[in-house]
Amino acid sequence: YLDEPDSTGHYYGPESTQIVLALQKVDRILGMLMDGLKAKNLHNCVNIIVASDHGMESASCERASYVSDFQKDTSGFTVIQGPAARIRPSRLPQDYSSFDYEGLVKNLSCRTVDQPMRPYLKENLPKRMHFAKNIRIERGHLYMKSGWQAALKRSDIKYCTGGFHGSDNLFTNMQAIFIGYGPAFKHSTVVPTFENIELYNLMCDLLGIRPSPNNGTHGSLNHLLKHPVHNPVLPAQLSHDILCNSNVLFPSDNLQCTSSLPIIKKKGQCD
Repeated sequence: YLDEPDSTGHYYGPESTQIVLALQKVDRILGMLMDGLKAKNLHNCVNIIVASDHGMESASCERASYVSDFQKDTSGFTVIQGPAARIRPSRLPQDYSSFDYEGLVKNLSCRTVDQPMRPYLKENLPKRMHFAKNIRIERGHLYMKSGWQAALKRSDIKYCTGGFHGSDNLFTNMQAIFIGYGPAFKHSTVVPTFENIELYNLMCDLLGIRPSPNNGTHGSLNHLLKHPVHNPVLPAQLSHDILCNSNVLFPSDNLQCTSSLPIIKKKGQCD
């Protein structure tokens, strides 16, 4: 495990000279590993995975939203600041169930045009985040645009300079590195991004052991391997593809949100 370039990225930012030096140090360490394997004539026998758990975004307090700018009374709650900010009642456990999350989320919604801060109840966040059923995750969330952070007030922001991470992992700057090298991997192959939860099953396949139950999809990374060892039988498609002929492209419920921006309709599009 290497703790760099994370610390340098936080302190100096992902586009700094210092981050280049930190990456060069990591490169030298990997070079030492490969030299050692080659000295023992193992460089063509060992499978190596280089991975990271997140990317890094440049920080600026000019790209931050503050709840106190929209909510007069903030005495009843705190905001866990950052790019994935969470709202928590001040009095716990007394207000755990009674706090008015719905009212607060409604009051923070649609306050400005192109608002970078989008308040959500956790049950309404994208299902891919798997927040809805977890009792340990606060119910109020502030989903931020790429590169943005949120806090209760300006002095609460942790990173006004340097770098931060924790935004939606679909954002390009949050995506991390993966390199697979060795006899089991295909050579000179570039693959689409995938979630790190898939690595456990991959490593089990490389080691020849059966994975324990997990949230990954066993076999989803077979396209990385020369000779996959697990070939799942996928269920057949039960329904046929159909064309959508609906011309109603916008919901009738305006979600109590208005905007002066023009609406552009594209005929023939279908969700």
